[in-house]
Amino acid sequence: MGVRGYILVKLNKVQQSESLWELIKRYESVDDIEFATNVVGHYDFVLTVDTKNPFEKVLDQIRKIEPDSEVVGLKVNNIYDKHREIKGLKIIDELSTPSTFKP
Repeated sequence: MGVRGYILVKLNKVQQSESLWELIKRYESVDDIEFATNVVGHYDFVLTVDTKNPFEKVLDQIRKIEPDSEVVGLKVNNIYDKHREIKGLKIIDELSTPSTFKP
């Protein structure tokens, strides 16, 4: 199972020669970045991550691309994914079924 999350990027130095489309293509060329979009607000871009690698590795790759920018990572809490992964196991069904034991 992989790790999902988001990376928020606030550009401190905007290259005049780079268009938004060029920035999006650059971010999406990084392994494990599924989608990049520019946004309005404190951050300039939101990158969607889906990786089997450590999330921090992807975050570090973006920080290398944007060394002078603010880059923040947000991992998705995957407790529900783990639940989905194990819910088919027989022992889980037995543990979650009310007991028919009568004293």
